[in-house]
Amino acid sequence: MARKNKAQVYEDRKRKRQQEQDLLLETGAFSGVEGEITQEYVEAEADHGRRNKKARSWDDEEQSYELQPRKVQEDEYDMVEGLPIKINGKIERKMIAKTKKGKQPEDPESEEEVDESLKQSANGSKENDEQEEDEEPDTEEKIVALKEEIAELVGKLMDEPEENPMALTRLVKMTKSKNPNTCIFSILALVSVFKSIIPGYRIRPLTELEKKEKVSKEVATLRTFEQGLVANYKNYLDTLKELAKTPNNADPIKITMGIRAVQAATELASPASHFNYRSELFTILVRRICKPNLSADQYAPKIIKTIETLFNDDDEGNISVEFLRLLAKTIKTRNYMVEESVINMFLSLDVLHDYDPNTKSDNEPVRMKLKKKDRVHLSKKQRKARKEMKQIEEEMARAEQTVSAEEREKNQSEILQTVLALYLNFLRSENPKLIGAALEGLTKFGNQVNFDMLGDFLAVMKEIITEAQFESLSADEVRKILLCIVSAFSLVSNHNTIKFSVDLSTFVNGLYTVLPYVAMDADIEFSYKSLRLADPLENEVVKPSVNVSTKAELLLKALNHVFFRSRSGTRDRAAAFTKRIYICIQHTPEKTSIALLKFLDKLMSRFPEIGSLYSTEDRVLNGNFDMYTDAISRSNPTAAMLWENAILEKHYCPIVVKGIKALSTRSKDHK
Repeated sequence: MARKNKAQVYEDRKRKRQQEQDLLLETGAFSGVEGEITQEYVEAEADHGRRNKKARSWDDEEQSYELQPRKVQEDEYDMVEGLPIKINGKIERKMIAKTKKGKQPEDPESEEEVDESLKQSANGSKENDEQEEDEEPDTEEKIVALKEEIAELVGKLMDEPEENPMALTRLVKMTKSKNPNTCIFSILALVSVFKSIIPGYRIRPLTELEKKEKVSKEVATLRTFEQGLVANYKNYLDTLKELAKTPNNADPIKITMGIRAVQAATELASPASHFNYRSELFTILVRRICKPNLSADQYAPKIIKTIETLFNDDDEGNISVEFLRLLAKTIKTRNYMVEESVINMFLSLDVLHDYDPNTKSDNEPVRMKLKKKDRVHLSKKQRKARKEMKQIEEEMARAEQTVSAEEREKNQSEILQTVLALYLNFLRSENPKLIGAALEGLTKFGNQVNFDMLGDFLAVMKEIITEAQFESLSADEVRKILLCIVSAFSLVSNHNTIKFSVDLSTFVNGLYTVLPYVAMDADIEFSYKSLRLADPLENEVVKPSVNVSTKAELLLKALNHVFFRSRSGTRDRAAAFTKRIYICIQHTPEKTSIALLKFLDKLMSRFPEIGSLYSTEDRVLNGNFDMYTDAISRSNPTAAMLWENAILEKHYCPIVVKGIKALSTRSKDHK
């Protein structure tokens, strides 16, 4: 009976609880609509609360709060909270607009806005503060805040670069900003950062085996930093490359950004010349200086000076050979239409100062193969250890960038071949400004020209002298002809050990023809290093020549080549040149006149027959001397007479007078 009463009590309690829940539904407590609550429900609820206060569960406690409706805002769209987004190290909440049930957007524009907000929430990691700043012009406060942010990132990288890799990534991303101030400030800030944190070796990618092996925490941190550094450096160079392509007629802001990019690349050229991706870095500089109108670029002289510094400091040849490959390819693409200053950079190649392609050193060690009986017996384990040690030594040598003598000689050979090929193409080009610059370089590297290229150079230089208009030669054309003559004889004299015959009469006749023009040149003793005032009537800026030799020095070099360093000197030619040199001494300056008299004294020692030209006594001669012809063979020089002695003995310079009298006295001993 007790068991039956217990079951009945349980059923009554269950039925009463069901009635209470039905009453809740009738009052609308779940729907949030206000309704009337009866007294019976209040009493039942109070009675139920008293009886079950101690037995309430967690779900019963939260039931009233959970069943209440939740609304963010009463608007056309409900805002639903999405996944949080991390921006600049801060976690921010993201709200997504959602259309209410039973309502549609009034127009398609509102629907597009909703879709756009959904896309922004999906790609929230790609949006940053820079894009928001692009919509409004920068104020002074924004610029100050930007500088402080960049300074903070740079400070972290300078203090502990390995512990702050995200700061470097942040700065590199800022260079891609559409905001000009953000882009320029970050580009310039990264120059000092990379100068500070770039190591003194080239970082290679990790192999699959190295990625799988277990290393210490310090090694793992260093590897992560190095790989991130290379990736960020590559992205930085790509940004500089794109900005440097800005044409000169673009928007002024873009032109300024391009100049800053070139400035950054120039500053990094020297300290990062050993680091990864130096070809991309050199490409930025090469494309900038190979423009036809280089004078319009205000930063071009700085780039050229930086490249010349690289050539001077490169003793191994790795940097020079890589730079010349890019330069030769770019110049060829532009049909050899570049400025003269670009060609003059080759004279700074220090790696070629001790290179002689025509001789090979005999002091190279010869590796002798040991006989089997003389070999030291090694076990299999010892051979394996020796092989591993050899691989380690080779890897260390590559890391330290040690270059063997064979590799240096290989670089020198490629550099010389590239430079000479460019000089030859410049001489063949139709640009007269480049011919003089190529001859300047050929004068320096002429002694290293290979015998196979000798005929090509002589043919081109003969063509230059043949096509010259000797009736009206300018000062630059006179210098060009003198350089052709000196270069031609230098090339031939370098191969005296090889028996071959070549006709150099064209260069000898050219020197004979150009002598009066050299004598009448007012700047015969001046170079670009000479201190003098600029011509106020001359508006054009004259570019200084790289070869500091004056025209007087080139003339003496050419005369010395003809008569003392080759087989071109003959008795007739010596007499013809003596007569024309005496005519020139009447117009040349003091120093040049003294130098020419010393040359004549040396010439008389080799060809005593020219002493007969000093005689004024009547003698039987075969014809007359033709002083107007430029062909020595038709001038009949043996019939000439040096009557200029009578005038030169009254020269204003006492040293010249003394030299004239000494030659006259000496000529009597050779009659």
